Amino acid sequence: MNNGNLRKLALVWGALMIAVISSTATLLVSGKLSRAEDESKRWVSQTEYDTIQRYSRLDEVRQALVKDYYKEVDEDALVLGAIRGMTGSLNDPYTFYYTPEELQRENEDTEGVYFGIGTLLQNSEEGEIELIRVFPNSPAEAAGLHVGDVILAVDGEAVSGADGLSYLDAVRRMRGGAGSEVTLTVRRDGERMAIPVTRGEVKVSYASYQVLPGDIGYINISQFTGDASKVFHEAIDAFRARGISGLVIDVRNNPGGLLDQVVSIADTLLPKGLIVYTLQRDGSRQDYYSGADYYDVPLAVLVNNMSASASEILAGAVQALGRGTVVGVTTYGKGVVQSLQTFQADNAGMQLTTASYFDALDRCPQEVGVKPDVEVALEGTALPLEPDPQSDNQLAEAIRLLGEGM
Repeated sequence: MNNGNLRKLALVWGALMIAVISSTATLLVSGKLSRAEDESKRWVSQTEYDTIQRYSRLDEVRQALVKDYYKEVDEDALVLGAIRGMTGSLNDPYTFYYTPEELQRENEDTEGVYFGIGTLLQNSEEGEIELIRVFPNSPAEAAGLHVGDVILAVDGEAVSGADGLSYLDAVRRMRGGAGSEVTLTVRRDGERMAIPVTRGEVKVSYASYQVLPGDIGYINISQFTGDASKVFHEAIDAFRARGISGLVIDVRNNPGGLLDQVVSIADTLLPKGLIVYTLQRDGSRQDYYSGADYYDVPLAVLVNNMSASASEILAGAVQALGRGTVVGVTTYGKGVVQSLQTFQADNAGMQLTTASYFDALDRCPQEVGVKPDVEVALEGTALPLEPDPQSDNQLAEAIRLLGEGM
């Protein structure tokens, strides 16, 4: 939906709420009308009238709360609650509303500079908030938070269960000025513990690279946002100059990111062909292709059960075009695409699922994931902070396969 449609929607909603009140008064004054008389007195279409009728209860509830609730109510909070109730009714964890402040923080995350603790979180399949990455040199790393920690509470307020904070509220409460403190209650290996963290400025690079023994190029992409594509292409330039013998792309614990970034990265790695296509509810399809020119070295892609969305696009495309070997365990299983819509009046926004995506073999990973070509479970409970084939058996297997020509 473009901004023009959003503006139109906003105008219709505003008119709707006014019309709800006006139509109620009109009906009370006019009494019972025949259908022909009723239609002659309307100033909206049948579709608009039906919409007004459908949502009239919403304003009736609002009026009752404002008039009769035993305490004075915040009408802005009522509107926000109604909006979040509407998006929540879809039972889609990827569709939600941002207040202006939340959207600003989301944009800061995408750009890679913000004030907070320096973690990457994700809703687990059980609905818990799980820590899937601790950024190097961050307050979280200094405090001793670990990948795999489940966040139970923020400053004593629960973030799980029916009465807990939402994911966005939990993230918001972890933010704060430099030098301020937040206490996270986490569950680790079945044990509950409280960990105080002193907030600070967090500068995040979403990709890193180095050359491993055996002239193997290694690129870790933690998220397809921020500087990920830029750093990736810097790495490829460095590897070309070095003349590496093979390449490992590590997207384990990568929850996804921006479609244009993963397409740009895949275009560099893949021969000419279809990378991915998206399919909307109305059947409209958008194809994304790679060109004929690509970096042709033996390739392995590392994935795990927290590799999602854009990570699955990359892994699926590598498989579908026969470009390399996917190593690890079956991925998360997120085969849907979200769009971000902004509301110009106050710079609030809404993320909503708008399409499914498929690889060149017409496979969608939604709820099934991408099955690796070579299945290797990780030995140990957490990935090493730095690439180390000695302590990371999945990485060691990828390197071994590269050495054997796969």
